[in-house]
Amino acid sequence: MNNLKRACNEFVDCLHSAHTEDDFRRVAERTAHSLGFRWFAYIGHRANGPNLISSYPKSWTSHYFREGYDNIDPVLQESRSPSRMFLWDGREARSAKSAKERRLFDDALSFKIRTGLTVRIPSTQNQFAAFTLAVDDRSLGLDRFIETSQDMLQTVGLTYHAHVSAKIGRTPLSGRTGIPLTQRERQCLAWISDGKTMQDIAELLDVTPRGVKFHLDNARRNLSALTLPHAVALALRQGLLP
Repeated sequence: MNNLKRACNEFVDCLHSAHTEDDFRRVAERTAHSLGFRWFAYIGHRANGPNLISSYPKSWTSHYFREGYDNIDPVLQESRSPSRMFLWDGREARSAKSAKERRLFDDALSFKIRTGLTVRIPSTQNQFAAFTLAVDDRSLGLDRFIETSQDMLQTVGLTYHAHVSAKIGRTPLSGRTGIPLTQRERQCLAWISDGKTMQDIAELLDVTPRGVKFHLDNARRNLSALTLPHAVALALRQGLLP
């Protein structure tokens, strides 16, 4: 339970530092792995079309949209229903409502996308979103985890949607403006400049070293630094560190 709580705390912490699609993809992919899933997918439907952020193979997502599966996918078609959690399995092809829906399940299985869960986001008018966690092999342990952690998994999906909508839906994807570092990124760089290790910082933040690395990698990219020491030097030169 402590590890689960830590993973969720780290997820929320990293979301605050995410600003681009690539940031959000890395946050969700790492969280999916820490929770025992292989892939994640977030799809938001707006008036100007779908927006997908996912760790699925690009060959699958390209095939998915090329075949128009987003128009018949039961997970998306039922996203306006009162139930927020939808558990699915590739074997549901046998109970598909149409030949094309059956082909969707069969094609997903051919890409080893076997089973998962989708958190449905409350919708308004023609806009809705869904957050999916998926695996290539179903297990009793995963089933039990999903059964006992549904509230937490729903919170993960809803929180992810809220941050994506607030940051990507309203600002250009090319980057952010103003101060190039978030408070957490500056804090991690400052501790690095004081000689602390990633493990030291992880203990101070109550996250994993991978979470600290996420913030430091973001800081390095946002400062256009070649290395972490270079990022510290640039941040100090620009007066960005406390």
